[in-house]
Amino acid sequence: MFYRRSDGTLVRDTRDPIGDIMPYIMRGRNESAVYYSKSYCVETIQQYIREQRKKGTRITVFNIISAACLHTFLRRPHLNRFVAGRRLYQHNSFDILYVVKTSMTDDGIESIARVRFDEDDTLASVRDKMAESVDEIKGTEGKEDDRFIGLVTKLPRFLKRFIISLARVLDFHGMMPKSLMELIPLYSSIFISHMGSIGGDAMFHHLYEFGTTSVFCAIGRIYLKPYRDIRTEEVVWKKTIDLNITLDERICDGFYFIKSLELFDSFFENPALLELTPKEAMAEAERAKAEREQRARDKQAGNMEDYWEEMMEHPSEGDQ
Repeated sequence: MFYRRSDGTLVRDTRDPIGDIMPYIMRGRNESAVYYSKSYCVETIQQYIREQRKKGTRITVFNIISAACLHTFLRRPHLNRFVAGRRLYQHNSFDILYVVKTSMTDDGIESIARVRFDEDDTLASVRDKMAESVDEIKGTEGKEDDRFIGLVTKLPRFLKRFIISLARVLDFHGMMPKSLMELIPLYSSIFISHMGSIGGDAMFHHLYEFGTTSVFCAIGRIYLKPYRDIRTEEVVWKKTIDLNITLDERICDGFYFIKSLELFDSFFENPALLELTPKEAMAEAERAKAEREQRARDKQAGNMEDYWEEMMEHPSEGDQ
């Protein structure tokens, strides 16, 4: 009963003995953290954004990165895993956490938005859901989880320590009520920090030991970076952003992670791909794979037919 969580499904057969033992060797997320940094040219994305705005649709770079994460995590599901109670689980949903500041001042209050997406979301619906979460935070009443945390912080210190300790025990054994998970903004597939929105550079962020977030992505500001044109050997300056990713290495191996990043990179090269839902994109990928395999079989069959025709016309001495 202790491994039946409301937010995840136990991964019973990982086929990786080393991976199975790692949660016992590396017990915390920050002990298991690996760091990855990459720069992306965003001129293609900005051109796409300008084209969409001419059509009356407002899309941001943050929307595109969030939609790219949605596609990548659903099409590469090992990324959407977490370790709890020394066991590996698959998230039952895909949630993104990110910070929203009520006003761009020193006195502005920070609140964490949680947005849930699924396989039927397009780039447009990702944008709409994120806009709704921002409106909720900046509303007069505020979010329910903020009010709940504010209430807990007013309790005496000994009581707060007891509540947090109890919550850790419940979470370790998979007994945390789902209603409390919804009120604690540390349960998600990925936490994204858009430092560029406040003029900052990307940083490497730690992972939270509490909750289920196994991936943290920090986005930096847009800046000019020199690129060398391999055809002309000339240096050109292009608009670029840095993404720094912190990953709990217990959820997948390095090969799986790098192949997942290749998929993620493809959306920077062609953001129009995000107009499809992940469900549609996966179906399209399966059709393309089936067509490639059929062409390979046809080519192999054709080669065999040519071989036997050649043998019939020019038999070897042993066959004469």
